[in-house]
Amino acid sequence: MAQTGNLNKQKIITSNITVDNTAYNAAKVVQAAVPQNITLSLIRISGTLAGGPPTKISIQVSRDATGDDIVIPSTEATFTTGITTTATGVVVYEVEANIYTKGTLYIHAKVDAATFTWTNTELYWRE
Repeated sequence: MAQTGNLNKQKIITSNITVDNTAYNAAKVVQAAVPQNITLSLIRISGTLAGGPPTKISIQVSRDATGDDIVIPSTEATFTTGITTTATGVVVYEVEANIYTKGTLYIHAKVDAATFTWTNTELYWRE
């Protein structure tokens, strides 16, 4: 049987960014090339918690590296940790953002306190 409907896609980006800022910083960014005419549905961010650790992280998604052409406004989530280790933190953002132009998305981050080493970003979308 032929597949119908939207196709779900995934992109995984690895990084090693130390997020220790409580305000957005253009240097604390992950870039993701995406096709045009998609609906971005989920963003999952994970990494290492230290120095306190932080409890919340906010992200803002834009079409430019400086974070001024915003497509997803600032949104906050609380870190969730594993059952056997509390050093790894994960946040998941459910979004329904229609991206009509092909290009790069820039995800900027800030934490409420302490330090988060941002190591993994997963994007999920429908075409």
